[in-house]
Amino acid sequence: MTLWTWVGETAQKLRADGHDELAESVVRMPRLAAEGDTARLRAEMPAALRAARGAEGAAWLENYLRHWPVAARVGDRKEGTAALADAEARLRGAHAQGPAASGGTCPPAACAAENVLNCYANIDGPGHAVDRAALLAEAAAHAEPGTPAFESLAVAHADMLVDDERPDEAVRHLDTRAVPVRATGADVGLYYGFGYVRALRHLDRHADALAALRHLERAGVANWPRGAARADAHRRIRFERVRLLAWLARVGTYPVEEALAALPDVGEAEAHPYLRSAWVEAVEHLVAQGAVRNDWRVGVALTTWSRHLERVGSHRPCLELSLSAARLAAARGARWVAGSAAERAQRALSEIRRGGDLREDLIEARSEIGRIPAAVLPVPADGLLAHLHAQPPEQVDPEQQADLVLAGLARRPDDTTLLNALGQVGRTLMLTDAAAEPQWRRVRSAPGDRTAALALLETLLHGDDTAGVRALVRTLADAAVPQDEPV
Repeated sequence: MTLWTWVGETAQKLRADGHDELAESVVRMPRLAAEGDTARLRAEMPAALRAARGAEGAAWLENYLRHWPVAARVGDRKEGTAALADAEARLRGAHAQGPAASGGTCPPAACAAENVLNCYANIDGPGHAVDRAALLAEAAAHAEPGTPAFESLAVAHADMLVDDERPDEAVRHLDTRAVPVRATGADVGLYYGFGYVRALRHLDRHADALAALRHLERAGVANWPRGAARADAHRRIRFERVRLLAWLARVGTYPVEEALAALPDVGEAEAHPYLRSAWVEAVEHLVAQGAVRNDWRVGVALTTWSRHLERVGSHRPCLELSLSAARLAAARGARWVAGSAAERAQRALSEIRRGGDLREDLIEARSEIGRIPAAVLPVPADGLLAHLHAQPPEQVDPEQQADLVLAGLARRPDDTTLLNALGQVGRTLMLTDAAAEPQWRRVRSAPGDRTAALALLETLLHGDDTAGVRALVRTLADAAVPQDEPV
């Protein structure tokens, strides 16, 4: 039974019992989670919980409703350590009373372990393989064959095996777990199929993975309810397909033009963080084939997305995306952007286990960055900004400007106009964290320089760096306190 079948049947029963508001919440919560709409989930939760507490004989409904805000964070929004405490608290709460008459305190639609498993996968899938295996073994007691939770845990187990470099076992596990589901008279759902697609891709069986996607599209999506559920299914299929096609195009077994035509708009990946890794992989393959222009706009997207992953503690995805950003930036000669991506990758690498291959990738990326020629000032440093302002708009490349401004600062490190210019171009490139570093050095050495302080403040505000703003206020306040006169 798919999640959406269960949702529809449960809502129908609740309406028959006179619980119309609760029935609507049962349907809306997973749909909002599929869209990653955490704001509306938070806003609607109090009313949904009040309705659930008024329904007799359905104590599990509260756990069901509380599941979805965290599911949206660790699913669509791709959060890691930022969501771990909430996910673990939900797991403790759901299992606190032990098995219930209904087969467990987890609702049949969703086991609380799912969110913790997704969180571990976001933080460091391979590094948490043992933790995931232990949690999966414990969670098996809370899910029955034929329920959505059972299928979700089976896919989570397959994902764990793939991350543990056992994709062949993942395929066998999915096959095995499908047997008791079909014995109930039901069949596995669409998301079960995505488990096969991922395992097949890691087995380098790309043609089989494409065939699996075609089957899902023909036999699965049409049976899903219209709206968020079907839209989410179509999105997953399209992004998985382009990831496969772009790789096949890169190795010369598929037309590049058709792979490019399948590439979704960047705005769709922007709206749904869980799709970004597929988009980036596809773009990197298509750039290698000369089908996608590797320009600063690609760099802005990758910088924005990798910084999001860093903020929410999804360390391995951050490392992987930052490596892609560094490689692409190095290929287009963007020294500052590439170096910043490599630094972000280094920070993420320090947070994961089993990072040997990625460590080698980072060493190689740093080598590529080291071969980028240093920017040569076209005019003396004190005339650089006038030169840059005179450039025709169609010739402006923010990444080149950044490298030139940094070359100017190498000669005039205390030039507040150049520091301000670095902040401006850093905001364009979404590298406010990197731009703030030289600005901080100036403010700490000369806190009375109002121009430098204002430039830093603007950079911090643009980067939503609340802690940085507070530190700036303290720095300026401490500098303004008059020192005692010597006796």
